[in-house]
This record gives sequence, C-alpha cells and structure tokens, in this order.
Amino acid sequence: MSVLTRNLSSFLASAAGAIAGALGSLPWLAGSFTVVQPDLARLLLIAAPAAGAAAVLAALVFRQGHPPVRIAAAVLGLLAVASSPAFTRILADQAPAEPRLAGGSASTTAAPTADRLRILQLNAWHGYPDPGGRLVVQDSPSDRLVRAGRLAAEVSRLQPDVVVLQESWCTVGEGCLADRLVEELGFHAVYARANGSLRWLGFEEGSAILSRFPIDDPKVWRLAPDRDAFERRIALTARIDHPELAFELVGVHLANGDADLAGAQAADLLERILARLERPVLIAGDLNLPGDHPALVRIREAGYRDLLEGGIDHVLLDARNPGWWPLWMEWAEADSISDHPGILVELQLPVPPGDDDWSGDWRSATPAEVGLDSERLEEALERIGELDGLQGILVARHGRLVAERYFRGAAGHRPHNLKSASKSVLSALAGLAIEQELLDLDQEIAAVLPEGRELDDPAKRAITVRHLLTMTSGLESTSFGNYGSWVASRNWVRAALNRPLQAEPGTRFSYSTGGTHLLSATLSRAAGRSTHDFARRHLFDPLGIGPSAWARDRQGIHVGGNNLSMRPRDMLKFGQLYLNRGRWGGEQLLPWQWVDQSTRPAGLAAPRGRGRIYGGYGYLWWLRGPRERGAYIASGYGGQYIYVSPTEDMVVVVISTEISKGRGWRGELFGTIREGVAGSVIDRYERSTRVVD
Repeated sequence: MSVLTRNLSSFLASAAGAIAGALGSLPWLAGSFTVVQPDLARLLLIAAPAAGAAAVLAALVFRQGHPPVRIAAAVLGLLAVASSPAFTRILADQAPAEPRLAGGSASTTAAPTADRLRILQLNAWHGYPDPGGRLVVQDSPSDRLVRAGRLAAEVSRLQPDVVVLQESWCTVGEGCLADRLVEELGFHAVYARANGSLRWLGFEEGSAILSRFPIDDPKVWRLAPDRDAFERRIALTARIDHPELAFELVGVHLANGDADLAGAQAADLLERILARLERPVLIAGDLNLPGDHPALVRIREAGYRDLLEGGIDHVLLDARNPGWWPLWMEWAEADSISDHPGILVELQLPVPPGDDDWSGDWRSATPAEVGLDSERLEEALERIGELDGLQGILVARHGRLVAERYFRGAAGHRPHNLKSASKSVLSALAGLAIEQELLDLDQEIAAVLPEGRELDDPAKRAITVRHLLTMTSGLESTSFGNYGSWVASRNWVRAALNRPLQAEPGTRFSYSTGGTHLLSATLSRAAGRSTHDFARRHLFDPLGIGPSAWARDRQGIHVGGNNLSMRPRDMLKFGQLYLNRGRWGGEQLLPWQWVDQSTRPAGLAAPRGRGRIYGGYGYLWWLRGPRERGAYIASGYGGQYIYVSPTEDMVVVVISTEISKGRGWRGELFGTIREGVAGSVIDRYERSTRVVD
C-alpha cells in the first residue's frame, strides 16, 4: 500500500469526521452567538446524523487510512448521529419556564381611572428571525428593537392599564421585549417562555403581561397537544392587584396555521379554566381561530363573552361576573409593530366611582382647557344650529360647561318640556325608591295600585316594576297611534291596564308611555307622595335643579313618561349625575349600581325597528350604537335629548320645538354630535380627568 493511498484515505476519513463533528456540534453552539431559525435547526438536525453516518461509513471504507484517524472519524460520526436525537430530546424535555416577574414602579404616563380598566391585547410579532427572511442574522440587525420602540410609543398613546403580549421575544443580542417595555413604561410585568431556547437557539418567545398595577401569583399552563419540540403553546395566568378590585387574567397564544390543533389547545385551555374554583375574569390572546370555530363556541357556552369578533385575536369576558361591562372596544391597528391588529377594550368595573368636584353650579371652561378642538367644535355647533326647529345645545366635558347656544327665540332661563326624555328621570326616581325599599324590581304592581285589584288576568297581575322599566309589560302600547285615545280616557292608569295583553310580561319590547305612567302611579302610591314631590325632595333639590313642572292626569298622578319641564342647564346636571355614576357634591346621591344597570341592555327582549339612532334599551334609557363607544341618551319627541358619553367624559343637551323631525333629522343631529362634538376630542385615548381651577 502506497503512502499516497494511505494519506488520501486518512484525509477523506478525517474530512468526513470533521464535517460530522462540525454539523453535530453546530446546533449546540450556534445559539450562543446568533439567532437560529427553527427551519435551520431542523435542517442541521437532519444533516448532522447524515454526516455522522457518512463519517462512520468512511472509517469503514477507507481501511488504508491511519487507524487513529479512522477511529476519530468513527467516533465523531457516532457522536453526530447521536447529537440530533439528544438535542431534540433536550428541547422537548424543557420544563415550562417559570414565569419571571419584572418591574415594580407605577407608570407616570397617565393616571388610571379608578373605576375603569383599559386592556390592550397584541401579538408583538417577533418576525423570526428577521424581516428579510434570512435563516441567521449576522450581517445586519433585525428590526425587533425598532418595533419595540414603536410598541412602547403606541402603549403610551393608547394608555392601557394592562397589556397582554404574545410572541414576546428574547434574543442573545437584543435582550427581552418585556424588560425593555418595563424600562421604558415603568409597568409591572411577568414573562414566560413558550418556544425556543436562548441557550441552544439564541432566541425564545412566549407570553407577557404588563400592568400599571402589581402582578401576583403568575402561573404557566402548558397546552396540549404540541406541534413539535420547536413549537409549544402556553397560557400565562396572573392576578392583577387593581387598587379597587383584584382580578385574574389569562394571556394565551394558540397554534397558527392549523385550526384543528388550535382548537384542541383551546379545549385544553377551557378544561383548565373550568377546573378552577375561581374562574379568570378575562382571557386575552391570539387564538388563531375565527369566532365561529366550535372551540370558541364552547368557550362562549361556558359563559365567556367574545368582546370583539371578526379577527383571530380575542378578548373574552366572564359574563357571569356581575358588574363588569365593556364600554367600548376597537381594533388596535399596529402595522408598524405586528402583522395583524390587536384589540383595545375599556371596561367599567363594578366598584364605586371616584369623587366629583361639583361646586353647586356650572363653571365654564374653554374647549382647549378640556381637550377639545375649538374649530371642529364650533363647526359642529353651527351645523347643529342650522337644523330645522333646533332651539338650543349645551356641551359639558370634564364637569365644565364648554358651550351653550340658543336659537329661534329660546332662552336658558325658561323650563323646557323634555317630552319622553322624562322617562329617564323617572328611571332615576325608581332607583331611589328601590334604594329606600319603597319598591322592589320584581314587585308586582297590581299589589300596589288600587286599579290592580280589578285585574282578573293572572298574566297582567304578574307585571312587575322591572317590566315597566324595560318596556316589556306585554300590554298593548298607548304610544304612537294609540296615544290620543289613551290621554282622552277618564282614568289613564285603568286605561293602560285594560289594554290587551299582546305577549307574556318580560318577553317582548313595546315602547309605551302608558307603562311609565303605571310606574309613576306605583311609585307615588308606594312613597305616599306625588312623583314630582318625591323628585324634588330626593333628586332635584340635592342637584340644585331650579323651577320644574310636571303634567298630571285627571286623578292627579304625574305623567311619568312625558311632559316634565326643567331648564336646559338642569337637564345638563341630570346628565352629569349619570356621567358621575350617581355621585354628586361628594355624596352618592344615586346608587352607582343603579346607574350601571340602567344604562346597559336590560335583557333578551330588545327593541326592534327603532331606527339607527338607537342601539338598545336599559331602564328607560336608550343606548347608542357601538360607533359611539358606550354613549346613551334620554330621548324626547321632537328632538329633546340628554346625551351622556362616559368614554369622552361628556354630556350634551339638545332642545327643540315639539314637532316631529323624522329619522333624517335625527341622523344628521347625532352624526354631527358623534363626528363633530364628541369627535372634537383631541386625544380620544385620554384618561378622564377633571379641570383643576
């Protein structure tokens, strides 16, 4: 055997061994200095055993080589063959990462509103490994740090209290997204790894929860089944120590690109939630499932409400948790941060409102002082003033009077007929009577009214205070075409009760002023005084409402659902009372629970065919549609309105002539209020603040 043959065989065997050794060790070393994309890792894990087998084969084939070289090649080959299953096993056996807390100081970007909670759900999109699609990032940095800065700026702009992030990343060269956000925003945070390995791949990603409030008791649930060792899904749970109401939140990211796998993981998530003694109030995450997927349907059937449908991100609220209510929700467009929009939700919490600073009468402020665009507001007021028959508009924001305009001979010192907006005042009186235990929501009115003893229909005798408040008594309406004959009757209470029953009480909405007249009669009988006297003593006098008048029927009962007159500024006060959730002058004048309950959908029997200005019905309050972010109105014939917008911290009063205006007129009015008056808010994400004199 020639020396040349021996050397060539040794070279080939050593080359095969070197290649096997390099490929076998590369998965173990690459993550220490760069980001390794899973597809590259998978390629290496295939190449390493192939190279190892080739090295072993070379050691056997090239027998002419030096024995030590052949032995070394065979050993390196065997190690390379074994390296792939060992590496995969290590990744597969990684225990779910213990959640890591960070932060500890409160943010100074905005003062949270104590009785509300704003949540941002967003997939931070790690762009693995970089936007250019390269497998290893070496020559140029990724844009993750740029997007991290944009995310911090976006959080500062949107001013959420809690941020739930998926694909929250960490890399060997760039640190961790959650830590960077904590440093820039001052939030508390918790992070848990789901996929990857800083040690082996130079990259990991998982879920993070950031909060203005302290975070406690974080836990990680590993969701099954896994796609493979490189892609797992987790749910991160934590308790948010809100100063008024601690609650539990779950952040979750399910498998993408495979609805069946994501559905199975969602089923595992639901099983874990239902096994708990106390259910999380909120589930927020990138579920990668449409709203009609069976897995999400089962979550809704378990009592969770999907707050904003139409995407793959979801925020689900436990509907069985009393008092939590979404004021508004919207898609958070984040093109410069993520590859799909997030969700921004503001919730009203079931806690008492903060104190007010009411001084006893209206104090004025310029639009700029309360964060309004003066030119846009002025244009809106001019357009509204041009509407036929409109006599006045008043606007208050942050508890200050911003605009007061009168037209066509109207004046602010004269009481104005609210028409059916009187019903919302009656709702407040009913709440006060219930608080004083004079009435009960489920009390049958037949037991209170003398005319009720004449009823022989058990279904009519089952009509309750709640049915009257929600317009679901089942009695034929006395409004619209029936109004004239009803008011011409000798006894309005008896005439309303004698209307035919068209549906079982509580099953069908039917707008009827006769129903509110029955409520006024019931309240007056229970209180032992007239409805107007009860209003003056328990509502009008504490609010500082001046002269008022309220029409009566022939028996002296005030017309609960109509013909209350008060000055426009006093109408504004009533709206401000509801905006303050019943608090006035440092006292809880009206129970906040009643205000909340009255201005939310009252039940399954919802109004139909009432035109586009309405979005539902509470306790004698009309609810606006979703475009107006939780606003509600007291509505009276001819264009008498008290418009309350908790989101914009605004009250608007409109008075008009007592002539029907039609849907087109109302649509133009409310479109201008939405786009021009409420739309004049400069920073629509500003947290509600009061003006300091």
